[in-house]
Amino acid sequence: MEFIEQFLSKSDKEIVKFSREYGIDLTLEEVKRLRPLSERASITWLITGIPNSFLKEVESIIGKKKLKKLLKYMENY
Repeated sequence: MEFIEQFLSKSDKEIVKFSREYGIDLTLEEVKRLRPLSERASITWLITGIPNSFLKEVESIIGKKKLKKLLKYMENY
């Protein structure tokens, strides 16, 4: 949820920097495309898990490799 909170509260450039600190090298363009998705995130996903359809949308923007890193980060958090 911290990652999603960053999308809702930080500028695009700050998100790029934040993501790099966690080994997920998002580009400015990717951040701009992900921002609308972050607004659809739900706190209930902490219990139910992130829907596959949502993950597919994220993958289409950032690619499989970056999605895998993001999910690994979220799993360890």
